[in-house]
Amino acid sequence: FFFHIGLLFIFYISSFSIALTKIQYPVSRRWLTALRQANPGPDPDHLPDELKVEVDPSLKFENPRIKKAYCALQEWKKAMISDPLNMTGNWVGPNVCSYYGVVCVQALDDQTIRTVAVVDLNFGDISGQLVPHLGLLSDLGILHLHSNRFCGIIPQTFSTLELLFELDLSNNRFSGTFPKPVLTLPSLRFLDIRFNEFEGPLPPALFDKDVDAIIANNNRFYSHLPKNMGNSPASVLVLSNNKFSGCIPRSFVRMQNLEQVSLANNRLTGCLPEDLASLKFLMVLDVSKNYFMGPLPRGLESLNRIAKLEFSSNQLTGKVHDSICGLPALWNISIANNFFDEIGGECEKLSKDRLFLEDTDNCFSRKPNQRPQKDCASVLSHPVDCKTVGCQPRDPGILEHKRKKTSPPSPPMAHSSSPPTKPTHVTPPSAAKPPPARMFKNLPP
Repeated sequence: FFFHIGLLFIFYISSFSIALTKIQYPVSRRWLTALRQANPGPDPDHLPDELKVEVDPSLKFENPRIKKAYCALQEWKKAMISDPLNMTGNWVGPNVCSYYGVVCVQALDDQTIRTVAVVDLNFGDISGQLVPHLGLLSDLGILHLHSNRFCGIIPQTFSTLELLFELDLSNNRFSGTFPKPVLTLPSLRFLDIRFNEFEGPLPPALFDKDVDAIIANNNRFYSHLPKNMGNSPASVLVLSNNKFSGCIPRSFVRMQNLEQVSLANNRLTGCLPEDLASLKFLMVLDVSKNYFMGPLPRGLESLNRIAKLEFSSNQLTGKVHDSICGLPALWNISIANNFFDEIGGECEKLSKDRLFLEDTDNCFSRKPNQRPQKDCASVLSHPVDCKTVGCQPRDPGILEHKRKKTSPPSPPMAHSSSPPTKPTHVTPPSAAKPPPARMFKNLPP
């Protein structure tokens, strides 16, 4: 039972990366068409001089946009150093819509022609770079590149992809600061850049965008969390395994759509937000492996949808109340490696029934595997007043020995195999299911 529910969070963020078929392309045509009409942008049939390439004059294309797509994909193919699974093996000729991983649909502004709407090369183990010519894919709505070996930076020409609403660059080797072209995409609703080598601060402008899912874990971001986080309508926020520091901004509790949050394994300090319980839709909360201190916020017992609470490896103190353990949807709560000194009897009872409770390395007097008494005394004798405490950790060294044992795992690498002796092409597998419909809950019908 616990195993299946435990897959909730993993499945949720990974399900966005499932390949799509033409039938499953879940775009609100009315909404995107209105967007194109309101923001026509450059002529979609025009090829900018700086992006022009030589094309065999004998090739015949359905329409100018398919020709542009041909130019974009051929230039990209040239920049691919290795394609061990031969995913681009059939990227030959003018019939772009038959290319592996490419889906064409009717153009939003001209239903008499087809245009490229989806490019999906997930799990390709392809190495190379993204090229500026990808900006020619003016009708692209979905770009999935999960689990490849693409490196370098995101081309500035990505800013011209006005209809791109789902961008998955996860598990690659992209580097540099946060990709600024992403901030100019008016249609973006889903962003997954986890397991890369992006670094520097997270731009505040990201939280002013109408993005439903922000997944940026396992990078090298460092800075304080932006103060305007509360402006974001996101329901999924994953920033774990970076180097963020400082307090959680006060505006965080204004992210009223939040359902799943992970800030784990950073350098965050101070107390947990006092109004954390105002996030009524929250199902998963993970703030483990930071330097949070003080008691748990009041009102957590009102989080009736919460399934998993992860508070481990901080400097939290006080009591774990029965009302928290008794939450109706809660199945997993970890408070290990803190300084809690009291826990409700109901928590003990439920831990033997339906609740997975991890409570080692605390200061409980009658439990096994707890901290040494002198360590507990040094912390509990100096209670924290969350109304006056700043954003500096009490003693970063207290947790350092634990962190060395619980460092984040290396990113999963894409499966690699030797290149085939003869060019082959495998038909793309059908998608298991489309991305969850809830991703588009805020879009007009």
